[in-house]
Amino acid sequence: MYCNVLVTKPFDHTFTYKIRDEQIVKIGSIVQVPFGKKNDELGMVEEIFPSLPKSIKNIKIKEISIIYNNIIFSKELIKYIKWISDYTLASRGLVLKLFLVNKKILQHTMNFNDVINWLPKKSFLNLEQKKAFDLINKNLVNKYQPLVLEGVTGSGKTEVYFEAIQKILIQKQHALIMLPEISLTPQLEKRFKERFGFLPDLWHSKISEKNKKNTWHKCFFGKSLIVVGARSSLFLPFKNLKLIVVDEEHDLSFKQEDNIRYHGRDLAIVRASIEKFPIILSSATPSLETYNNINKKNFTHLFLSTQFSGIKLPNIELIDLNKEKFELSKWISKKVLNILEQNIKNKEQSLLFLNRRGYSPLTLCKNCGHRYQCNNCTSWLVLHKQKNRLLCHQCGSIYNLETKCPSCNLKDTMRLIGPGVERLAEEIRNIFPECNTGIMSSDIANTPNKLKKIIDDF
Repeated sequence: MYCNVLVTKPFDHTFTYKIRDEQIVKIGSIVQVPFGKKNDELGMVEEIFPSLPKSIKNIKIKEISIIYNNIIFSKELIKYIKWISDYTLASRGLVLKLFLVNKKILQHTMNFNDVINWLPKKSFLNLEQKKAFDLINKNLVNKYQPLVLEGVTGSGKTEVYFEAIQKILIQKQHALIMLPEISLTPQLEKRFKERFGFLPDLWHSKISEKNKKNTWHKCFFGKSLIVVGARSSLFLPFKNLKLIVVDEEHDLSFKQEDNIRYHGRDLAIVRASIEKFPIILSSATPSLETYNNINKKNFTHLFLSTQFSGIKLPNIELIDLNKEKFELSKWISKKVLNILEQNIKNKEQSLLFLNRRGYSPLTLCKNCGHRYQCNNCTSWLVLHKQKNRLLCHQCGSIYNLETKCPSCNLKDTMRLIGPGVERLAEEIRNIFPECNTGIMSSDIANTPNKLKKIIDDF
């Protein structure tokens, strides 16, 4: 017997391997095969046939090394892999690689009976939330249905989709909650534990390889009840996935722009469509694409108009910075400073958001105008004062700070243009030295423990 195997390499076509007499394979079987100089390449069986075609009879055919008997991808998962490949123009082999990790032994986890016995018997939803859940509940059947859960900040969207997840758990099925940023994970973990009595499995770039391997296997064998993860969690081989929740569906962090380029929200919708189960897109500010699908009646729209606490929403005010007269190297308006001062007097906290990492997003020579840029991709270099380095945010290259301009060779002519979060924090510390000021960005909160400490401190 012979089979064609799709390997986890940048190929669309398969490679032929011999099946030994004692080996049993099926379409979708995950195998280990010799490929090139390596003997341990992972792959998936796509075709099985009793004899070789005449065209390749004189070619030496290698044998399958290992068959992972318990790991067989479903026809729906195979169809999903092909869809992603066709849509993203990435080779099927590289798409398959997204779904596979190295193989280790599984850990036992909490079972459905334990969870169901712990779940609260009483619903805590208010009237508006209950109306939204009732509509979701009607669609928690084996059919594809996109549901948009829109609601103002604090309206209880999370509690509504938690109620849906509870229904999924009672039916002994699995759910995936997708988040755009790992910074959102600790707070959701805490709420999840309080609500369901156990912690979900996590999947994002900062968890260890060992935990990734365990979670991958738990998903495949149906041991993982709920997964909370970033966009790559979409490629986990769930055994009985029956609900996806895309939280903050509007967030651009769901877009993958390296290697295979895709939008996590859109691929989640496709997976729900192929495997025929509902998907909830949750947001206070749904994306234009989602609104378009609502208007076209492709998506069902649910709206929560009031805060769960009953408190009125805060006022939003735009400040025209063209009318402000800033001092040199000052970036915060007088209006904002006055509000911060009042908050400090009231012993209240404040958050300032700026979508620029580092200290200064642009560095120039004030003598010749030379722009400090990356040698690899020509993007602007960003000064990170805490690291005392220039970083390229496009390709990740790191450069030492030089005292001389590389163009005119004069010393100490570096001019910093514009603010990043480090520069903003520096200004706040200078104005309010008695206050504790912290920074939260991917450069500083680059491990789960550091992230948790920042949130706990706040």
